[in-house]
Amino acid sequence: MLAIAVSAAGVIPTVPVGPAGLPMPLVSLGTGSGQHGDVANATATWLQVGGSGIDTAYIYNDEASIAAGVKAVGASWGSIFLTTKIPCTTTQAAKADVASNLRSLGVGRVDLLLIHSPRPWTVGTSRCSVAETWAVLEEAQAAGQARSIGVSNFRIADLEMLAATAKVRPAVNQCSHSVSYHDDATAAYCEQRGIVYEAYSPLCGGANGSSCDHGSVLSIPLVQQIAIAHGVSAAQVGRRCSTSCSTVLSSRC
Repeated sequence: MLAIAVSAAGVIPTVPVGPAGLPMPLVSLGTGSGQHGDVANATATWLQVGGSGIDTAYIYNDEASIAAGVKAVGASWGSIFLTTKIPCTTTQAAKADVASNLRSLGVGRVDLLLIHSPRPWTVGTSRCSVAETWAVLEEAQAAGQARSIGVSNFRIADLEMLAATAKVRPAVNQCSHSVSYHDDATAAYCEQRGIVYEAYSPLCGGANGSSCDHGSVLSIPLVQQIAIAHGVSAAQVGRRCSTSCSTVLSSRC
């Protein structure tokens, strides 16, 4: 079991990822998942209240807004744990996507770089090669463009396929995980191999369910009953359930 550590300030719990034990915040601000609000303001607010983890992706097309939010509060990139993702594609396209992300964010390096999915996002897109895309991520890490690398939305078969060609083991597998939906077999597989299983959409879209199609956690009667019994919100119950299991060590809000 991987340990959860608390920062010296006692505020932001972290999870060690990768061979070097890079401290990843237990909770990050996810700027995708169907959100269409003011990402710059959300980023600035998140940093002002003490958040340090920010999660974006090439397909979110919001890197410039994140950079604006960081600049607005005068935060240092060194104090932020930055995760971004690129689509599964071909070697040249993957290199271009990594470069685009870094350029739009205005940084030379991210903390965690992921393959967003082992499959193309839309029908008719360019060829998707997990092996080629992963090799680009390995090169990015070797070049100092990413401190750690990993995957997202990978199931056991996808991880085994990746292992056949990978030189570096994924540090993280970021997947949908909530009371509404949890792939326990893949979570256990990752834990056995030292891959941090990171949850996204722990509330499954919250009040409107827009970020996933498994049903909002807030509408589950048992979650509501537990919340009332303990004098907390349904969101707090859902969030606790997404991190209480030993195989789910980090979650993205």
